[in-house]
Amino acid sequence: MRISLNDRQSHQITHREYTDEGFLRVPGRVARTGVQYYLASELGVDGDPSRRVGVYRPDDEVFDGASLATYDTADVTNNHPPALVNSRTFKGVSVGVVRGPGRRDGDFVVCDLIIKDQDTIDAILSGKCELSAGYTAEYDFSPGVASSGEKYEYVQRSIKINHVAVCDRARAGANARLFDHNQLGGNTMPVLITTDSGRSVDVADPANAQVVADSFDRLTKRVTEAEAKAEKAQATADKAAEDLEVARKASSDEAIAARVTEISAAQSAARKVAGDGFTCDSLNPVEIKRAALAVARPKVAWADKSAAYVEAAFDAEMEKEEEEEGVDMSKDKKSTGDAGDLAAQFAQFVQLAKDGATLPTKDSAPTLTPYQREKQRLSQAHKATTATKGA
Repeated sequence: MRISLNDRQSHQITHREYTDEGFLRVPGRVARTGVQYYLASELGVDGDPSRRVGVYRPDDEVFDGASLATYDTADVTNNHPPALVNSRTFKGVSVGVVRGPGRRDGDFVVCDLIIKDQDTIDAILSGKCELSAGYTAEYDFSPGVASSGEKYEYVQRSIKINHVAVCDRARAGANARLFDHNQLGGNTMPVLITTDSGRSVDVADPANAQVVADSFDRLTKRVTEAEAKAEKAQATADKAAEDLEVARKASSDEAIAARVTEISAAQSAARKVAGDGFTCDSLNPVEIKRAALAVARPKVAWADKSAAYVEAAFDAEMEKEEEEEGVDMSKDKKSTGDAGDLAAQFAQFVQLAKDGATLPTKDSAPTLTPYQREKQRLSQAHKATTATKGA
């Protein structure tokens, strides 16, 4: 069977050159021999579509002259396109071209690329430099074990290259990548990390130092901002908890009863200061007192006064009212007492006058009046005292 596949291979960038037009010329490893793994869904085989299937790429197929010749003039793409490149799609996906046939370099196929799209060139300079060949091939079901000890189910044959893609991660591994002119004396094993943008970067390549530094700075900034947001959120949560506790206490039966008592006392006191006809709709004791003072002393701008000032002024007015009430009560009591004493004395004199004017008749025994009885008692008391002395 013949199947179209994209091999995510990777190779180091070397010998970068720029043309007068700004195009990037660079050789790169685009494929290798050995066992590579594909999903069953990619190969169209039966069973679990996510199952990994080993495919063997023998030397005689990968380095076959006819296969290597298909690299010449193949398009270079930025990531793999959704389908093979053809006359209808190349304008929308091609960013360069492969110049010349592929050639063997150990277990790898090397070819020369000319990359013309500036965005792709910028991406390469930022560390996106792995290469992946897109091709069609025939797959023979022939399970076996490669010299590396890896098991495989299929053998790949009749490989025909369609395009070479610049990508972040290649199927052939980190060695399937563009070559770099900074590597003198051969290729070194890459040390890859994944940045915050998801890009795989070889930190062993000095050219990628700035990419890594920028990624680190962005991550540090994100952490700092996240910590600041977390602290702000915690402060908000703490304040909400405090407010909830205050509201809970304020809504208790005891708090409500105390509040009602306080408002009632303020209203009662305010009527003493402003008069019995005083009314106020406020439930704030300070505002009730402020309204009462505005009635009692309208010339003062009570609205501008602080709560402490209002409380002090109201207390002064209350003391003044109590003093005035005390004086009035004393005067009333004194005048009432004096008038009562004079009335009692006058009544006694009137009664004595009446008693003195009453005389007994000849035909009846004399009836003594209270005045006469008192007079008689006094005279008898005198006699009794004399007789006692004589005895």
